[in-house]
Amino acid sequence: MENSQNEPVDRYVTFMNIDCYKHASDVIDSILEVTKEEKNSNRYWEVFKQNIPQSYFDQNSDEKVLYYVCSTVFYIEELFEKCDHTKGLDLLKNCEYQCC
Repeated sequence: MENSQNEPVDRYVTFMNIDCYKHASDVIDSILEVTKEEKNSNRYWEVFKQNIPQSYFDQNSDEKVLYYVCSTVFYIEELFEKCDHTKGLDLLKNCEYQCC
């Protein structure tokens, strides 16, 4: 497997040349975008947003952001499917496949 710069990636052992923080941050960006509309939000998503790791807001690459996304993949997928948010689903699938 190769990334967009044609560098080899190793998602099974080292995550070499995979920006998992960016993938997870993109998923959170999509969640925030979708849940801006009240009809797409509920108590779960309000608590979810309150618990987003500070490193996401600081744009400080660490594993907390990735862990937060990977531990809630099924809920995020359900949200994006319910809202027919194909961009979010694509970002989630990419993040899950390469990093979770």
